[in-house]
Amino acid sequence: MKKIFLTAVVIAIVIALGSAVKPYWDKYWIQKELQVAAVYGTKNTLENTKVFLLNKLKEEGYRIGEDDIYIEKDSKNNVTVTARYSDKISIFGKELQKLHFTVTATEREVKAYF
Repeated sequence: MKKIFLTAVVIAIVIALGSAVKPYWDKYWIQKELQVAAVYGTKNTLENTKVFLLNKLKEEGYRIGEDDIYIEKDSKNNVTVTARYSDKISIFGKELQKLHFTVTATEREVKAYF
């Protein structure tokens, strides 16, 4: 009986840790998607970059809307992509904490001279 209880407690702890880590794991991968979009934006228009990023985020299953993405491009083709979104830590359907993230990626155009 004690072994079953201990196993149940260990399983609950693993599920709780997984739920607590998931928003930060998602933030890491969203940051990577923003970096890809920033590189794409150095050679494309702002509108095309935003469409590209929204399609990538939708494809990966992230629920970040068009109004939550900000893209800036200067005259030297330096691109800054910022996304603001919320996520939550929940265990067994009960929300424990709501988290707000702002993720930014900046890239500059690389010109190769041969």
